[in-house]
Amino acid sequence: MARSSKSRPAAKKSRPKPSRVEEADAAPASKQLYPIVPVGAAQRRQGLSELALGAVLILAAAIITMFAIDGNVVTPATYAMVYGPTIAGVAALVIGSARLTPVTARAPLYRDPRRKIYGVLAVIFWLVYTVCVLKVIPNRLPSALLHLWSMPVFTFWMAVGLLWGTRHGWWLAVISGTAVIASAILLILRILVSAAFLAGVYGAFGKAASTFALVAVALLVEVVVLLPLCAVRFLMSRAGRRAYVMPDPGTPIWRRARA
Repeated sequence: MARSSKSRPAAKKSRPKPSRVEEADAAPASKQLYPIVPVGAAQRRQGLSELALGAVLILAAAIITMFAIDGNVVTPATYAMVYGPTIAGVAALVIGSARLTPVTARAPLYRDPRRKIYGVLAVIFWLVYTVCVLKVIPNRLPSALLHLWSMPVFTFWMAVGLLWGTRHGWWLAVISGTAVIASAILLILRILVSAAFLAGVYGAFGKAASTFALVAVALLVEVVVLLPLCAVRFLMSRAGRRAYVMPDPGTPIWRRARA
């Protein structure tokens, strides 16, 4: 029997089924995956008061660092005086923000592997920062030393938040990661001011020193800023929010309850 001269249509290649992480990344912002329980009025007032308390404690720690530390010897009491209110203020901000966040009614459908990847990297970077501050870049200026210690301290709490995996962990990682970025930006500004002073006062020797300062700024951006920036970007994405049982970006974070 003669074969048909018509060619058979080519079989369609089946596309691999996207993972739940890819589905979360591609989902529209207006599509809320989990039902939302709004925040009540009394809970909202309590959360706002906790946010105000946290801001006051962090501002007090900054004032103590700027005006009451320089010229004195840094002792364990000095660290407690500065970082005690700071950690308490961050805790108040985390608790208040989590209280103001609408609760999702179901657990997440998947566990994003990026949460553990960023968390483990944050632990490694925390250890490296601690060794560098202790052994590599000691500083005799009290305010500068306390400023340097802010990066390993906030990196540690960012790692705790990333590995925690709840709404409180999400807020802790976001606030701590933002604090690391802000501390690095302030450190870059201090280095640039010092480089400009050296170049303007000490001539050729100062210009050479300022060149190394600019190299230090470039290394600081890569070594300190890059990790918290990527981690916060992941946390603010739809997949990052759903991995921590947070509302999607299309839903207001501090949503009031309807009367």
